[in-house]
Amino acid sequence: MDNKKIAGMLLKVQMDDLKDADMLIGYAEAAKNEGDTAIANAMYTRAKNRLSQMNECKRTIDSVMMRAEQEAISNGESFDKDGIYSELYNDWINSWEEKLHARMM
Repeated sequence: MDNKKIAGMLLKVQMDDLKDADMLIGYAEAAKNEGDTAIANAMYTRAKNRLSQMNECKRTIDSVMMRAEQEAISNGESFDKDGIYSELYNDWINSWEEKLHARMM
C-alpha cells in the first residue's frame, strides 16, 4: 500500500472541498445581493457541508500519514510529515498549473 499516494489523493479531495466551498459562498453572496435569501441560505449550508467534509478528510489524511510514519519507522527510515505534506501540496499545485496551461493551448 502506497500511503503517500493515498494521502496525495486525499489532499486533492480536500482541496476540491475547499475550492467548492469558496465557490458556493460566492454564489450565496450573489443570491443574497439579488434578494433571494432562501437560495443564499441553501448555498451557505452547502458551503458549510463542504467545509465539514474537508475537515473529515483532514482527519483521514492524518490517519494515513500516521500509517506511513509507522511503516517508515518499522523499515528503519526517517519520516518528515511536514516535508511530505509540502511535497504533496507542490505536486498538486504543479499538476493544476499544467492542466491550466494545457487548456489555454
